[in-house]
Amino acid sequence: MKILIAVPTFETIYPDTFKSIYDLDKCGHEVLFEFVRGYDCATARNSIAQKAIDLDAEYVLMVDNDVILPSDTIKNFLDDVKLVTIGCYAHRDSDNIYRGRTCICKLYDEHGKKHFNYPLESEYTAQEFMDMRSDGQYKVEIHGGGMGCAFIKTDVFRMLEYPWYDWVNYKSRGMLSEDLYFCELCRKKGIKIFTDTRVTCGHMLRRVQMVE
Repeated sequence: MKILIAVPTFETIYPDTFKSIYDLDKCGHEVLFEFVRGYDCATARNSIAQKAIDLDAEYVLMVDNDVILPSDTIKNFLDDVKLVTIGCYAHRDSDNIYRGRTCICKLYDEHGKKHFNYPLESEYTAQEFMDMRSDGQYKVEIHGGGMGCAFIKTDVFRMLEYPWYDWVNYKSRGMLSEDLYFCELCRKKGIKIFTDTRVTCGHMLRRVQMVE
């Protein structure tokens, strides 16, 4: 199996991020590495998706330049593999990691109704996320989330119309970021998105780390 690991970045990759990629258990698969520098994030992600298609890679692992991966990331993503699976990391402004918000958007509201009210009120807290893992919930269906650690089957890009990533500004002055734009495309196409509660990543700058 061929897997493309790619980093979208304006400037460079943090050393801790690069080392975490280098230390990944590749599980015996052919792994290629690429980074796209000097573009906005949507353009960079579109370039990465096209690269995965051109290389005929079966999966692409997108990693933000400030995210630190667990060494068993690929192993866990490939266990009961899904079309789109997102790893979890805390927002850098999370002062208390147990109360802090994560990059993962919930599938249901407090009344059990499906919703997609981005951003803040619909995100899992780190404590909720870790509780799911403690309960043995590993692959959990979600609405979407940040693409700082995202494992995507390349066929997904063939199923969706270009651009796969884009920024959308609404007249209400609201905004949909490029990663959630991709998640909305998937949702409209009937492509389910999951998170893997075992793939808990670090987040640089303030060195926010998901609690193990």
